[in-house]
Amino acid sequence: MAALFVLAANLLPLAGVWFWGWDAFLVLMIYWAETVIVAGWTLARIATMPDPGAASGEMSGGRIAVNVGKTLFFALHAGIFIAVHLVFLLTLFSGEWEQHMDGPLVFLNALFIETGAWVALAFAFIAGLIGFVTATPQPIVVTALLRRFDLAPAPRPVPGGNGKDPLTPVITALYTRIVVMQFGIIFGAWVAELFGSRGPLVIVIVLKTVIELGIWQLWKPDAGKAVAAKSDDAAS
Repeated sequence: MAALFVLAANLLPLAGVWFWGWDAFLVLMIYWAETVIVAGWTLARIATMPDPGAASGEMSGGRIAVNVGKTLFFALHAGIFIAVHLVFLLTLFSGEWEQHMDGPLVFLNALFIETGAWVALAFAFIAGLIGFVTATPQPIVVTALLRRFDLAPAPRPVPGGNGKDPLTPVITALYTRIVVMQFGIIFGAWVAELFGSRGPLVIVIVLKTVIELGIWQLWKPDAGKAVAAKSDDAAS
């Protein structure tokens, strides 16, 4: 389900470029905003990661301190990258959109609301929500809610007790998107504007969609193990 929303969030800009005349700057800003959304859900994953090797849903005082420290670090570090990208986009690609920059709210309304681009951001947000709720290991917030309504399964050890941090693939996915995807899309937009053709931008959007679906799998590195475990329980 999450992958379907990721696919929709990526293909909507393709339809916008092809049918509705969306320009490179609008597409770039959509993907920038989606990066902000992905970063937000990644920080949520960091903040709610249970203790490695402990029963699912448990968090010690030491783990809370570790999670807070990691969350603040990556919020600052990723935030710098995202802010630099925004300045870069506004400086080099804004073009005629500068006339809408009378204020942040006016600019955001013209950019995302009036164009309908907010739909792509809604898809990205829902995909992130689904990914967070179904994440492996399970965020302690989700575990607490399931237990509150007696829906939680028997506690299982959290992946990562063998010394490997289960959050590493999630962080890798975030920075892959920030660095590789953003620069790839920017390059495609630059080529499209240089030659006055939407072809390069369309090609980059398609490639970005394929790559991002692959990146999305990093959000759930132990999903296959979780499914196998459930199958074993059912068989027994």
